[in-house]
Amino acid sequence: MMFNKNAVIKEYHTGKASDYIWDGEKEFTFEETVTLKKEKGKDFKILTLDDIHFSDYGYRAPLSMFSTLAIKKLVASVKPDLIILPGDFVCGDSSYYSIQKITDLMESFGIPWAPVFGNHDDEANCDLNYLADVMMSSPHCLMQKNDPEMGVGNYIINISENGKTVESIFMMDSHHSQPNEKQQHWFRWAADGINALTDCGAEISIFMHIPLPEYQYAYDAAYNKQTGKWNSGFNAYGALHETICCEISCEKPVQRGFFDIVKSTGTAKHIFCAHDHMNDFSIEYEGIRLTYLMKLGKASGCQPGFDGGSVISIGENGINRITHKTFLLGNHVDILL
Repeated sequence: MMFNKNAVIKEYHTGKASDYIWDGEKEFTFEETVTLKKEKGKDFKILTLDDIHFSDYGYRAPLSMFSTLAIKKLVASVKPDLIILPGDFVCGDSSYYSIQKITDLMESFGIPWAPVFGNHDDEANCDLNYLADVMMSSPHCLMQKNDPEMGVGNYIINISENGKTVESIFMMDSHHSQPNEKQQHWFRWAADGINALTDCGAEISIFMHIPLPEYQYAYDAAYNKQTGKWNSGFNAYGALHETICCEISCEKPVQRGFFDIVKSTGTAKHIFCAHDHMNDFSIEYEGIRLTYLMKLGKASGCQPGFDGGSVISIGENGINRITHKTFLLGNHVDILL
């Protein structure tokens, strides 16, 4: 259905900010998290749907219909236990109708789903709190707002098998750059708490929209431009097809220290990002695997071979496989860990 653009964008919609204030002096407990159960002897599957750029008007309206069909096809094929939307699921001058459409679509599957915001989600006529309110009103949405000084939507999902946590997933609002200082302190507090409660037995992974500067550092170290091949020692897959769009100043990546905090936990092994629509590489860098997730849909910058989703499989010891699934080329990249 097409809408009159001027009528749609006339009113600006705001939601209610969380009144929760994080206290780093308080002891961490699993009550701070959401827990999903993994079946013993069977991989827990996560399907990610990245940079959908869903909209209900203009040239993106028919493209959004194709995205809807693609999402349904992926869900039917993968049969995931959890769906993650790593940002830019709506965009354009209006998100008032679009956010309800994408929410209804996610709810139709009856599967837990977890969104984290990207740089385009709040560019229209709804702020992030309003978008979060719409999604969080749905029974299967796992999103939590947390402390507003950290952004909107910083929360943890634990994957548990027989009462033992095997994976802790940090969903982090990377704003338009990187996690801010308070988020970094919160992450370290929560990661230390999880390590203490699980005797360092739970792997930690992080999902955010904007890539960290280490994606650039990792690519520069791992890819040999002279040979056109990956250097040994990085266990690298996939390829770079567009500029790595991390935070830049004076033509250099800006380093804010979050990666060093992630490394220092000892149990954080994966960082997943979106944002760059045509990159799909995954590189092991300084003990952390940095992975781009596959873009879904043809709206907003897409090329053949980059229309699909990523599947992340979690076994009894954490993530054991990452697969980029595309509609044109089948399994574009299959990373067995």
